Amino acid sequence: MEELEKPEKKDWRLLRRLLPYLKGHFFLAVVSLVFMLIMYIGAVMHPYLVKVGIDRDIANRDPVGLQHTALLLLTVLAAAFVFQVLFNYVVQYLGQRLLFDLRLDLFKHTVSLSSDYFDRTPVGKTLTNITNDVEAIREFISEGLVTVVGELLKVFFILGAMALINYKLALLTIILMPIFVVVTIFFRKSIRIGYRGVRHANAEINTILQESITGIREIIQFNYKEKSKESFDQANTRYLVSFLKVVHAYALYFPVIEVVANISMVVVLFFAHSALGVSIHVGEIFAFFSYINMFFRPLRQLAEQFNIFQAAMAAAERTFKLLDEPVTVRNSPEPIPITGGLKGRITFKNVGFAYKPDTPVLKDVSFEITPGEKVALVGYTGSGKTTIINLISRLYDIQSGEIAIDGVPVQRYDMTQLRFHIAAVPQDPFIFTGTVAENISLHDPGITQEQVVEACRQVNADKFIEDLPLKYDEPVLEEGKRLSVGQKQLLSFARGVVRKPDILVLDEATSNIDSETEKLIDAALENLLRDRTAILIAHRLSTIRKVDRILVFNKGRLVEEGTHRELLEKQGVYTKLYQTQAFSLN
Repeated sequence: MEELEKPEKKDWRLLRRLLPYLKGHFFLAVVSLVFMLIMYIGAVMHPYLVKVGIDRDIANRDPVGLQHTALLLLTVLAAAFVFQVLFNYVVQYLGQRLLFDLRLDLFKHTVSLSSDYFDRTPVGKTLTNITNDVEAIREFISEGLVTVVGELLKVFFILGAMALINYKLALLTIILMPIFVVVTIFFRKSIRIGYRGVRHANAEINTILQESITGIREIIQFNYKEKSKESFDQANTRYLVSFLKVVHAYALYFPVIEVVANISMVVVLFFAHSALGVSIHVGEIFAFFSYINMFFRPLRQLAEQFNIFQAAMAAAERTFKLLDEPVTVRNSPEPIPITGGLKGRITFKNVGFAYKPDTPVLKDVSFEITPGEKVALVGYTGSGKTTIINLISRLYDIQSGEIAIDGVPVQRYDMTQLRFHIAAVPQDPFIFTGTVAENISLHDPGITQEQVVEACRQVNADKFIEDLPLKYDEPVLEEGKRLSVGQKQLLSFARGVVRKPDILVLDEATSNIDSETEKLIDAALENLLRDRTAILIAHRLSTIRKVDRILVFNKGRLVEEGTHRELLEKQGVYTKLYQTQAFSLN
């Protein structure tokens, strides 16, 4: 339905949604309008005072009157200058406040979105929403909207001054206004389409840039440069083509407006010539020429603001689409508090789940993990192992069945509390820009430096940290570029255990590390798994052997369960996995 919505109705709908941000800074908006009003009154008084000086003071040879007129003109110009400076400052400050508010709302909503949004949305598109699109909206609200109101007021002031001087010449001046309106309407559609294409292409460029910079090693290693360049060239070309549509429109639009203004001058000049000496004075002609220039300047400014308006409306469509993106995983209206921790009993009852409709990942899965039990999940790639981990932490909501912890459905718990008691150590941990200690505590005020140090000692991460120049205060770059894969994994282990979780989840956490780091983790693993429920996804036999039970998944179903020995005796799926993945019996 939205696609069929008329552009005018869509624009008004978007403007209504932007108004609350402007209302939040109503005082600043009013002050900027007042300053602009005074500034424009001074600008409109300028030609009128020159006209008075010519037709009254000079014509009557009144030097004293001319001095008074000149002094008044100087005062008006000085006041206009002062208020223009004040206006520029206030309107820019207003714009930055609006940008701050809108960007903060977007960021808060983005980080509250559920995982399914990020599964289907390119990072570059979201980055464009929060950066470029918000800037385009800021420019329109702080400069465009206020300027449009001011320029409209200036047009009325000019018309009033022209009518006050000579209403016949004023009518001649505005008689060509319908041409201006028709030309504006004619170019409006092509300009809007062009800017919508520019925004889409810009988001595509950001996505390709983000992927290329993040994956630069793979691009170089696998000779993917040419294809990467080709993709960027195509997106860049689409941006150029879309923007050229706007350029072509304005290349014709502004000359037409200039022609209209010049024709108005010619008409006034012709009429003034035929009537000169009868009813029109020299000062009036000068004033009218000045007012004609001033009259069409605001109209040209309005046309420029239309440019900004179209860019802002295209940006607002995308911005509000992000703000309207539903949060699919929400807290219960009356969540059950977790007091004294979780016992760790995990129950799946006939669970069905799909990331996409009609493409089930889990099918009628049922099992129970008792408190303190260590369970491994194994299966071929795509069998649903990682999905089960995500569902326990409620990163997604199931479509059918029930997942309960300690007999309470996970949907009933407060999500923040639930995730605090469940620590997940992923296969590829993300390291944030900051210090080693900050990457472990993640700025949790309830975690002390002593607890960070103890957590690192438990997982044997203290050995490499103590060798760093600043130890726990050592800064790491974006995504931990100064750390090895094994060091990042050890920090991830410390990050998981520092919160003393009741349920520990290891998602193939030792699959990408070297043998030396694996020995450090293996030495700490027994201590980490003690007195807590643990779920492990791992292909290494050394880890599988430490668990109490193994759950085997295949094509989204639980097909086998038991100990390592029991499963080998069944000669089923697990035996095939064991053989094909070449588990080592040390």
